[in-house]
Amino acid sequence: MTNSIVTVNVTQTVAPAPSTLQRTGAIVTQGGVDTAAGTLSLLTQASDLTPLLIEAVATSNFTWNTGVVTCQTAAPHGIPTSTVLQLTIAGVTPAAYNGTYTCTIVDADEFTYALVSDPGADTVQGTVIPAAVAELRNDVNTFFAQGANVSVYVLNLGYDDIAGGIASLDDFITENPNTIYSFLCPNNWDGVADFATMINGYGSTTAKTYFFFTTTDGNYADYADMKAAMTMVESPDAPATEQSVASMFWKTLSYNPSSSNLVTPLAFSFLYDVTAYPTFGNSAQLAEFKAGNVNYVGTGAEGGISNTILFWGTNMDGRPFNYWYSVDWAQENADRSVANAVINGSNNPAAPLFYNQDGINRLQAVLGQTMAQAVSYGLAVGNVVTTQLTQAEFAANFNAGLYAGKVVVNA
Repeated sequence: MTNSIVTVNVTQTVAPAPSTLQRTGAIVTQGGVDTAAGTLSLLTQASDLTPLLIEAVATSNFTWNTGVVTCQTAAPHGIPTSTVLQLTIAGVTPAAYNGTYTCTIVDADEFTYALVSDPGADTVQGTVIPAAVAELRNDVNTFFAQGANVSVYVLNLGYDDIAGGIASLDDFITENPNTIYSFLCPNNWDGVADFATMINGYGSTTAKTYFFFTTTDGNYADYADMKAAMTMVESPDAPATEQSVASMFWKTLSYNPSSSNLVTPLAFSFLYDVTAYPTFGNSAQLAEFKAGNVNYVGTGAEGGISNTILFWGTNMDGRPFNYWYSVDWAQENADRSVANAVINGSNNPAAPLFYNQDGINRLQAVLGQTMAQAVSYGLAVGNVVTTQLTQAEFAANFNAGLYAGKVVVNA
């Protein structure tokens, strides 16, 4: 046997995979797609939605009696009996039967809806489809009009009333923590008390969950001071095929921080294929939106730019979206980097990580590196400083302003 001059000890350190939480969003639908309730479907392009959509069903008969229309379908519509939802009827003669109505499902091939006047005998049949299908299509088309480098999930909550859908989303988040960062919610949830209550439940600094939705000048006050609410009032000139808030939703999911790809402010971001809120005669209204922390689409005309841009990029608590994005990034990546160091330290016989001062110092150094990344990514401002103080000492220094302009890691 040959005697070795050098002995090599080998250890393995597995670097943490980057967190993808903040690039993960879901468009919420109640029955717009033909998937099981609670199912997430990934879309990487707008055309991925087409095979998932609920298909229209042909109608076979309409009757009117005392303000109520009863419609029979030519085939089973697939919606559970007693469900109350919005359905869109098209192609029928007389045309007065057509439109989007709140309907009640009577059985497998019949539903009813209120209609004040009698349109008369039906002479030409048409189709019926959940209104959620058109809204979902608008969401997806507006989303992907911003670019093709961001994917999004569709979360189907199944057929239920609005309150049931809101409760289902709340349950989904509880059962699947840190799975979806933000949700684009249905238009008809706006103004519903249960919706505001749910949003308010995600106001803690550690929640890392946000809700994007279209609101109105009469409803946005319902969400005042709510951290988790990202609202937009759509232009009155927007076509029926547009879902303006989906453009802002896309922008927030497009962030991918690195030292060469810093996070830009959300305010004044370029938006595409959306309609600017008219400024003529609306200065007071737009000032109210700004004061209320409500977002809207405008133009860059003041800067000599014709593109549509986002005003003002704030959550309903008045904080810029990037503020909470940065807080969430720090939490997510601090947890990941420290957990990674603990796991690797438990598998390194040459330098095991123990619960002693040396171990604490090593973990503090890892956190310091993470926060230095935050600074280089444009997510934090100031020099990284490490301290070894008691909680009371640290709090006293903080309150005295000793850490102004610094990023402090205390252990």
